[in-house]
Amino acid sequence: MEVVHFSDTHLGYREFHRTDPETGINQREQDVYDSFNGIVDRILEIDPNLALHAGDLFDNVRPTNRAVNLAIEQFSRLSEANIPTVVIAGNHDTPKISTTGTITRALDRLTNIDAVTADPDGDSTGYRKIPVGPTLVHAVSDTPTEEELAERVKRLEPDKDYRWNILVLHAGIGTLEDQVYSGEFNEHHVNKGLLEQSGFDYVALGHYHKRMEIDMPSKTKVVYCGAPERYSFNESDYEPGFLRVHFNDEGVSYDEELIETRNFISLDTVDGEGRSVREIQEEIESRLPDGSEVEESLVSLKITGINAASYSLLEEKCLAGLRDRAFETNFQVIGPEELQGENSSLTFSDLRTEFSNFMNDRAEISDELDSEQLIETGQKYLGIALGEEDES
Repeated sequence: MEVVHFSDTHLGYREFHRTDPETGINQREQDVYDSFNGIVDRILEIDPNLALHAGDLFDNVRPTNRAVNLAIEQFSRLSEANIPTVVIAGNHDTPKISTTGTITRALDRLTNIDAVTADPDGDSTGYRKIPVGPTLVHAVSDTPTEEELAERVKRLEPDKDYRWNILVLHAGIGTLEDQVYSGEFNEHHVNKGLLEQSGFDYVALGHYHKRMEIDMPSKTKVVYCGAPERYSFNESDYEPGFLRVHFNDEGVSYDEELIETRNFISLDTVDGEGRSVREIQEEIESRLPDGSEVEESLVSLKITGINAASYSLLEEKCLAGLRDRAFETNFQVIGPEELQGENSSLTFSDLRTEFSNFMNDRAEISDELDSEQLIETGQKYLGIALGEEDES
């Protein structure tokens, strides 16, 4: 039996003020659509027995009409090809207020597509058993709270009447947080011990965008398939793609399927301490590929030990030109005084994540207010301001 495991497609994601010349929409949004379309093309070529999408189909709980239409079009192709497909709602698809519902549930009306959500007028339990030949898929949707998700996972048991039992889950694992870029709004975690004792043959995980297998003492294979795109400079070293998972008498194995996406060029840290501006400039330029590759790439660079005056001159002689050439740049600068203390620099995640982090960690919210609802409302209005959500 062969299964395709993909996740974290984040349809509707957009960033930077660049427009695709052919479609007229945000270029990074189009990049994400192209990756998603490419995965569906490849699934149709592979013609697996089963396809699994492990959550975060959309980038937010109120995706644009364009993102919804594209999702329906592409999943309809899988439906018409008679490829059984399971989709679960991830934390980006699931509102904090359960009565809001999710657009992901609309896919459940397509033949051969099972879309599992925690919607009160749908699968209110957020859990569905889906038989596919000798395999039983245990699909667990994200929930409004971490406690609900943990309780749901605790109650799961494989069915011995089936040759293979697969768990599909969208969640983080606390012990891995130092290995991945995380800290998203509304993200939930499960204890690694719950998965170690689960008895499933394969756990198809979504949420972390880095592809990795979790070390387990049991025979259960627990794997994050990775994302089909990079969504920030923090993910520049990740390899976009998905997994082809094989089930046979020898057990469970998988192969990586990599996807060609927009290039991220992450330059090694340049140590500027005690060096002239010309020397730093030459060092930076020696690490860059040819100009045509830079033009379509996102370039990140960290410079340490350089004072403000030297950085200003470097900006004039080198960095401004690199900004003009590249698709987008991210420069981090650590001055000499910062090297003496804690190495830190000003880096930012997307605006919604920065807002939720501020509200959770630094804002003083009155006990009389519902902090979760306040954050969700703020997220909504930020989405409207960014053009990612309709005012309705």
